[in-house]
Formats: sequence, structure tokens, C-alpha cells
Amino acid sequence: MEFFVAEKGNYGPIVIVAKNLAEAWERSVIALMEGGYLRFIQAPEYQTNTKECPMFIHVRDPLAEPRLHPKAIFQRELVEEYAKNLIFGMENRETENQHDYSYFGRLRCYPDCEVRAEWPNVVRKEEIEQVKNRISGGKCVVEVIDQVQMVIDTLKKDPTRRTCVMHTWIPKRDLDKFSPKRLKSSSPCLTQIQPQIIEGKLFFYVVMKTNDLFSAWPENAFAFTELQKWMAEQIGVDVGSYTHFAVSMQIYEDMFEAAQELVNDPVFTGR
Repeated sequence: MEFFVAEKGNYGPIVIVAKNLAEAWERSVIALMEGGYLRFIQAPEYQTNTKECPMFIHVRDPLAEPRLHPKAIFQRELVEEYAKNLIFGMENRETENQHDYSYFGRLRCYPDCEVRAEWPNVVRKEEIEQVKNRISGGKCVVEVIDQVQMVIDTLKKDPTRRTCVMHTWIPKRDLDKFSPKRLKSSSPCLTQIQPQIIEGKLFFYVVMKTNDLFSAWPENAFAFTELQKWMAEQIGVDVGSYTHFAVSMQIYEDMFEAAQELVNDPVFTGR
């Protein structure tokens, strides 16, 4: 199997092109095991070696079967339930609220602020204080927004719009890793989804800060493409390709043996 690695000696990205999600996962696992970088990660919750690299995965037909690889560690019904929860939220809200975050919460119940919406481009400290007091008396006025619905409504009105960006990041929370209340909290691996309508099809472009290729990507990609399908139905267009970029795609050392089995005995590549 051929794959493209840019600047192998300089932590360059691996680029994968495949026809469906299952083939994309297999090709990505093989490519990362053969062309990834061995990197030791030392985090509070784990210390381990990983095979790691930036990775682009382009899937031409994300709804074509098989969408789940036969050697993936997930059962289809569990993946479908995960996708349903991502789009519509968990039926048991108490269970969902126990997590530091959920993708449904960050995408469809995002805690935005009216102050931010009115904020001008000011950079001097004295100006910042003046604007803060003028807009809100120094207090934030919270408004919870459904980014998914906002994108659907926008693309219905203007299918050529290129600025429909859904993001999950809350900088004040997610960049703070060392204060007492954030030592045990986690931040979303998904950071951004940018849908585009081109020639009557909804294309998805997904960005993740980190992504566990072997133990999470099949579930993630299935759910994100289910969201793509659902949004396309709401807008009234077909589904286009799916492009997934992980700044840090990794396979953890405890999965090296299982991943190597796929390298030695691929299903789709015919090697």
C-alpha cells in the first residue's frame, strides 16, 4: 500500500485517501505503524510510547459500506448509539452531565457570551477595561447556542457560505491545565468542523487536536459522518466526501500488537 509522508524527518503529515471509512482506517493504521514517529508521552494520567504523526484522511464516500472495519474493536450498535448521542444528546441527561464535556454539549449547547459577540478589536489594557464596562458592566451575559442548527439555517439561506465553522474550544477552560480545578479535567479532542456545500453536496472538514487512531477513530469518524448525513438531510442536499485532520494522530503502545496484526494481515489492501 502506498501512502504519502511529507518531510519524514521533520514530523511531516501522513496523507491517506480511501473509498470508505473501513478502508480509510485500515490504511491509516498501516501507514502510522510503518511511517509514524515513536514518541514518549508523559501526562499526569498516563506515561507511554506512541506511534504518532499529523495525519490527513480523505474518504471519498463516507456513507458507503463497510463503514466499520471487521477488525475494529467496536460493535456496530454501540457506534450507532454513540453517533445518536453526539447529534441529539444522551436520553439520560444526568449521565451526560457527569462528563467534563460531550460533543453534543460543545456543538449544540455551546456557552457563548453576548459580550464576545459585541467585542470590538481592542488591544490596549485601558481600552479593554473601558469596553468591558461599557458593554456589560464587567459581567458576562451567557447565551447558549446551537452551532449545528445555526449552520443548517445559514447554509439553507446561502449554500455558497464558506464561514460556517462549528468549534468546541473554550479557551479559559481548555487551555488551563495546571490550576487546582483543572488538574483532572479533560478537553475535547475535536476542535472544529467546517461544512461546505459544493455542487449540491455537503462536504465535511474535521480538525482534531489529538486522535487515538486504533481505539477511537472508527467511532469518531462514524459519528461525524452521521452528523454530516443528518445535516445534509436538514439542508436538502446530498453527502459529499469527508476529510479528517488530526494534528496528533496516535496509536498507543498497548495497541501496538493488535495494530501490527492488521499490518501483517490487511483485509482491503491486498498486500
